[in-house]
Amino acid sequence: MNDNNNWNGNLLNVISILLGYENLMENRQQSADNNVNMAQAKQILDDLHEQFAYQNRLLEEILKILKGDDKYV
Repeated sequence: MNDNNNWNGNLLNVISILLGYENLMENRQQSADNNVNMAQAKQILDDLHEQFAYQNRLLEEILKILKGDDKYV
């Protein structure tokens, strides 16, 4: 009976280690995916910032023309 309990305990330990390892691998993959998503989000925000800066310059030019200012940028 004692040998059977030891065998069951060892089996549970092995299963626990395997589940822990599988969880670790899943966490690593999720971290890698998050890093990719963050890089993509940063690129999108940088692109938007650049586009808004360009639009702001265009709006400033339009305002100068509407005000009759002869100094164009």
